[in-house]
Amino acid sequence: MATKKDLVEAYSFSRRRLVTAFVSGAPGGREVEPVRPGRVLAGGVLLSVLLLAGAAIAGFLVGRPNSQWLEAGSFVTSKDTGEQYVVLGGGADPVIRRVPNYISAQLLLGESELTPYQVRDRYIREVTLGEDLGIDDAPAGLPDPRGLIQDGWTACTSAYTGIQLALERRPSVDELTDTAFLVRSAGGLHLIAPDTGGDEGRVQRFELPSNPTEAGFLADLLGFGAVEQAPAVGRDWLNLFSRGEPLTEQAFEVQQSGQPVDYATDVVDTDLSGYRIGDMVTTDDGSYLLADDGPQQLTDFAATVYDAVGPGERLMEGDLRSSPQSPDFPEAWPTTVPAAHLGADMCAVLHPRSSEAARVTLATAATGEASPEGLGVGRHAVEVQPSGGAYVQSGADAQASEGTPYVIDSAGYKYELVGPDVPDYIGYADVAAPVVPNAWMDFFDDKVALSVNSARRVPEDAAAGTSAGES
Repeated sequence: MATKKDLVEAYSFSRRRLVTAFVSGAPGGREVEPVRPGRVLAGGVLLSVLLLAGAAIAGFLVGRPNSQWLEAGSFVTSKDTGEQYVVLGGGADPVIRRVPNYISAQLLLGESELTPYQVRDRYIREVTLGEDLGIDDAPAGLPDPRGLIQDGWTACTSAYTGIQLALERRPSVDELTDTAFLVRSAGGLHLIAPDTGGDEGRVQRFELPSNPTEAGFLADLLGFGAVEQAPAVGRDWLNLFSRGEPLTEQAFEVQQSGQPVDYATDVVDTDLSGYRIGDMVTTDDGSYLLADDGPQQLTDFAATVYDAVGPGERLMEGDLRSSPQSPDFPEAWPTTVPAAHLGADMCAVLHPRSSEAARVTLATAATGEASPEGLGVGRHAVEVQPSGGAYVQSGADAQASEGTPYVIDSAGYKYELVGPDVPDYIGYADVAAPVVPNAWMDFFDDKVALSVNSARRVPEDAAAGTSAGES
């Protein structure tokens, strides 16, 4: 076993060998020459130059766009500034035109789906830049066809408030059937009721008699009580409903009122010698108006109206045996007496259709964006659900089956579409535009008309293909 002395001598021997190796130099007595600093520096500079040159060449090859972006019909955006351009004519010396928005590019190129070429500004400046084109006030974009709100528009009001128009995918109201409102507007009383019973009834407005006694009696018979309770509404809201025949005695077209009844025996087989033309008789099977040429059976609603405006009702025992007579009172009147709505809030609901007249119904219990709460008398407000809008035709009246095309954006502005191809160019080729009465369209503020010639900045009657600066 090694002693402590042996260990100390072994350590000393190892140390001497290490020192000798460090101080004796290379084997054979040759010293290694140190590398010159200048050579290292020159190599680094050369490598940097090569790397920079390669990056420049790669950037030049990758950054320069394909020449297709200068072909006619191209839509170009600047990678640096975001500005938009169109190429209307390509060829050996193409001209590029700046446009203010995507809609203008669609109209100028006649395409609804445009895929932009993204090009650096330095390459755009190498091309001839023509006069700016486009419609400055056109929207940046229009509602997606899949998000249009084409049905269920609501216009709500109440006593002492304005009118709230709302376009919602799920209207915030409760629709009514076989129900009527009684309102006061422009000094007159109006019954707003469906013209026929059931879900398909189109609501119309029927003016009550100007005679206060007759109007009060009729309002009471219809279930509304005193006419003083009828809420006042704005004329613009009343005009949302088409005008029906007034609820007056003249609507029954009796010309010989008060004359003795003298019908031929082949017309009536009941003794009516005690009655006069214009009397309303009520039998076990209904009410009849003794008209000029024979008895006419009245609907429940017509009988209620005539009871208020005519000479009065007379009861008859048994049946009135007569040949059927076509009624002279308006066919568009309700058939049955609608239920009277006595609530505070009242709404019109629009159900427009393509190629036929729109249908308007009634609703109540407006909430959220549909509620007119807080709107002052005479004020209007429009709310469109975010990302919503509409593509419709504006008809002259409630009976119109065609009209002028418009787009309504999510801000509640309307843009007239001028030209048969414009709807296709802006993405609505596959959308059927329903007809909306102009009384509804008047609530939306007008913006610029959208047309190809407007985008070209030439008059609407200019020849096709004419550009700005050409005659």
